Amino acid sequence: MEKKIFFITADNLGLIREQIDYPYLEILKFPVIVEGKEYRQSDEFNAKWLISKYENENVVAQTSTLVQKEIIEIVEKNKSDFDLMIHVLMSSGLSAASFKVAENVRKQYENVIPIINVDSRQAVNGVGNVLLAIIDIVKANPALSREEIERKAQEVVESTFSYFVVNDLKYLYKGGRIGKAQSLMGSILHIIPVIGILGTEVEGIVVPIGKGRTFKQVNSMIYDKIIEKMNEKSVSKIKRIISISGYGDKNADVYTELFEKVKSIPHDDYIDGKPALVDTVYVGPGGYGVSVYL
Repeated sequence: MEKKIFFITADNLGLIREQIDYPYLEILKFPVIVEGKEYRQSDEFNAKWLISKYENENVVAQTSTLVQKEIIEIVEKNKSDFDLMIHVLMSSGLSAASFKVAENVRKQYENVIPIINVDSRQAVNGVGNVLLAIIDIVKANPALSREEIERKAQEVVESTFSYFVVNDLKYLYKGGRIGKAQSLMGSILHIIPVIGILGTEVEGIVVPIGKGRTFKQVNSMIYDKIIEKMNEKSVSKIKRIISISGYGDKNADVYTELFEKVKSIPHDDYIDGKPALVDTVYVGPGGYGVSVYL
């Protein structure tokens, strides 16, 4: 029996609504705290705005957890029109509180409408990759059972790998995503760090991938890591690549080089992702990266 399925996600997914070809979807907005004041993604308060704040005012920014009331409002509005809801979240290893909030809502409605909370083990464009892949699955197989969807969603999670170049790890540190020792690595040694968020890592945390003295070195490292994962998974073609950049004007030439290298790998789909206010908190000026779904 075909199911009518509604999706929920949040705006830290490296995509805008127009890039998601599915009608039944709502995107929550993470609260972003800048110097004690709360902001949400908008035409005014966006990645460009926060990068300017970072570069010119040396502000401190953090994110807050998803608001349970806002998730409940979405469920209430749609519960009578759908058979199932799927909430695709950023890694619980990076935001345990947001995943707990989503679980509270799932339990509250378990006798009203089934909700699947998918721990993507990802952030930014990695979340977008997981979301699009699950949407593809339910569009192609509308009669799948809840259990089959959960199993296939987990397979998607474990086949998604994201790699990021960050100019300065201090933004990840100030935002509470890595420890102080890790944040000091790049600034002390004058190196360019590469970090990964890998679907096969059960903890779903940011892991160090390597470092280089030049952007050419780190771009080659990311390319090699993607090929390595393809060999591990015994795949000859990437299902989907989502790139992410646009955190200010720095590094336009070097991230273009990386994206061209990755696009040279056989793939079915390529998307230029869009930065949001929430992910800018951690990526910082000049950051960029790619996520691949194998």
